[in-house]
Amino acid sequence: MRTKPNHGAGTLTDESRTDPDRRRVLIIHNPNAGRRRRRGRLQAVVAELERLGVAVEVKATAGAGDAERFVRTAYADTAAGRGPNVVVAAGGDGTVNEVVNGLAGGTIPLALLPMGTANVLAAEIGLKETIPDIVRAIMQGPSIPIYLGDINGRRFTLMAGVGLDADVVASINPRLKRAAGKFAYVAATLQRWLKYRRHRFQIEIDGVMYTAAAAVIANGHYYGGRFVCADEARLTDPHLHVCLFEKPGRWQAACYMLGLFGGFLSRMNNYRVVTGREIAIQDDGAHPVQGDGDVIARLPVRIRISDQMVPLIMPATGG
Repeated sequence: MRTKPNHGAGTLTDESRTDPDRRRVLIIHNPNAGRRRRRGRLQAVVAELERLGVAVEVKATAGAGDAERFVRTAYADTAAGRGPNVVVAAGGDGTVNEVVNGLAGGTIPLALLPMGTANVLAAEIGLKETIPDIVRAIMQGPSIPIYLGDINGRRFTLMAGVGLDADVVASINPRLKRAAGKFAYVAATLQRWLKYRRHRFQIEIDGVMYTAAAAVIANGHYYGGRFVCADEARLTDPHLHVCLFEKPGRWQAACYMLGLFGGFLSRMNNYRVVTGREIAIQDDGAHPVQGDGDVIARLPVRIRISDQMVPLIMPATGG
């Protein structure tokens, strides 16, 4: 007997809980992530996993904090000998962020089922968004520990930011995001650009002070999809790459965006990348700080490489 996915929380059968040799997968699902175009992907992945004999549990989040709570329960079940072998984050980068904050420092590996508006981590590791590739990764993909960033105790996987990008994230209308996807970010970017106010942040990197109009702290080389801010940043590297947009101004911000989208950002004047492990950003105003596409802190902040890692399942090789 096998479980079936639903809009609430699924359960593992007694048979699967007591069979130590049966592979057990917990899928934490954000039902609001990408539901217009990808609503069938979850059902298809679950069906294929079950066809392969996997015991699948699906838990749907209803609000902030649910994903972390589900992971804590999974660890308690694992200690009792009946927890999952793999936790799958089914959603966008925000869902992944919550799951990562629950898994950090533990031994249960994380796998991805991309479904959200943005799936930058899937792009970062080269995971194709097809059902066979997703299932093959969950079943056969190697698990590699990755480093995480830490903002005042809250972890991020790929990037953090202050300045225009954080202001855009803070102004996103959740209902518009669910309905329009990436177009919600376009609308918010235009809105924030029109309201742009010149500002400089004081950013200390490993004891050296810098000034910038905005900054992206990269733990991976992709940003906002497949755009590149820090070409040398990697999840397996114990350093953060601080991308400094040094010159303020509305039209300068537009030039930076053009450079990012056009692939020539690294060649622009007044832009540079500084590698470090300890970053402090001080400011009199409580400006938002985004992490993995959600506001997770307000200035001032201290950002560093976390002392806790997460095992991440990479794409499987071969067919």
